Amino acid sequence: MKTNIKFMKLLFPVLLLMGTMSIQAQNCNCKENYEWTKKTFEENDAGYRHILDIKGQTAYDLHNKITNDKVTNITDFYQCKAALEDWVKFFRTDHFRFTLTDKAVKNQLNSEHFQPVRQKAFNIEQFKKTLATRKDDNIEGIWSRGSNLIVVKKEGNTFVGSIINTQNKDWNKDDILFSLNQDLKSGTYYQRNFKPVPVKKALYLGKNLLQIDDTVFQRSFPSVTYQDNTKEYNQIKTSGKTFGYKKDDNTVYLRIPAFHQNKKAIDSTLASLDKLITSTPNLIIDLRDCQGGQDSNYQGLIKYLYTSPIRTVMTEMYSTPQNNKIWDTLINSSDTDAEEKETYKKIQSTLNSKLGQFVNIYGKDVTISKKDQVLPYPKNVAIIIHENNFSTTEQFILLAKQSRKVKFFGRKTGGAVDVSNMIEATPPSGDFVFEYCISRSLRIPEFPVDDLGIHPDFYIDKTIPEDQWVDFTSNTMKNWN
Repeated sequence: MKTNIKFMKLLFPVLLLMGTMSIQAQNCNCKENYEWTKKTFEENDAGYRHILDIKGQTAYDLHNKITNDKVTNITDFYQCKAALEDWVKFFRTDHFRFTLTDKAVKNQLNSEHFQPVRQKAFNIEQFKKTLATRKDDNIEGIWSRGSNLIVVKKEGNTFVGSIINTQNKDWNKDDILFSLNQDLKSGTYYQRNFKPVPVKKALYLGKNLLQIDDTVFQRSFPSVTYQDNTKEYNQIKTSGKTFGYKKDDNTVYLRIPAFHQNKKAIDSTLASLDKLITSTPNLIIDLRDCQGGQDSNYQGLIKYLYTSPIRTVMTEMYSTPQNNKIWDTLINSSDTDAEEKETYKKIQSTLNSKLGQFVNIYGKDVTISKKDQVLPYPKNVAIIIHENNFSTTEQFILLAKQSRKVKFFGRKTGGAVDVSNMIEATPPSGDFVFEYCISRSLRIPEFPVDDLGIHPDFYIDKTIPEDQWVDFTSNTMKNWN
């Protein structure tokens, strides 16, 4: 959950082309970075003390000893980042972030020398002729992603994907981009500097889509008729736009990819669909990969869900000198008007007077939202969720669960909303930006969500491909009318 606080985010340039470096590469001092991270987290994070009380000092001391031994000899920036992430996971699995700085990425790339792996030469035209006459169904063929063309050919028990054509000057023809075991359950993907990384997930959907982790390829050859649900899934995975349409006589489908800096797009789409939504029995809201954002961005959805007063449990801020500096940023921002400046100054003054304490800056523990009417349509609202939902999205889910119209479909959410409002801190080394949380929900400890997630009403199991989730949800809803 996030308030109106406007936080700056840095993009993690994992795959940036760095070019030739003239600087001397320097190794990572991971032990120094760990000690700074540990001190910063212990002194400032809003979730630190609560989890320590649950798990105990003995377990924490052992965790620290194991981490200290691990980081002592680490000089690789990515390995250090992973070790620091593992250390924070003693407290929670998400709602923190380590982002390597450009300096660290340049140093790392300058010290790494990975060579491309090349595909064995074969006649592509002859390969295409063979594919055109075959009737078995697998991922062999020509695939595209943007301007890149990749040929996938089976070599023994492995599917090998290699470059045919690309505008990326890092790659050349026949460079291998990925390899997948024939069951698609494991494999290797090569980053732009040819560094091999393990594949976490591979999906073959509707004969036209191949998804490797979060990268989606479309089949170019042999040509296969695109199923509507597969085409829609491709749009879901590759487009950052909010969109919707009338799926059938009984159902309107609405896709929201994020609640982050997306309010105008969401409100505009809702305005264009309002007559359809309010005259159709069923509404599906697809939130897959919607990781969070701002609470204000989901307010336009509430009227379609509303059946009774909605209770929102507030948060309290953890006051420390470092945490309270965020208010200086807001006070001095050119986007802040005079009235807001005075409000922020009063909040900062209150927090500074209560250092080391949790402070409720909202003046109440719970807010209750009431609307004048319950809309007759939609009668039923299905919200599709999964493990890549966090933060503000989970806060919306907690509100939506209070409606008798709403049922949830999919898999349990990621679980990252009890502690929130991430702010940035940078260690003296300048190797990374560390984001931690400065607020804690007043639901704690009675109603935790972190690491546990929020469970759906209808679990969509692995036998239902992800490009068929919308149809499964729609068909289930038809029985409700």
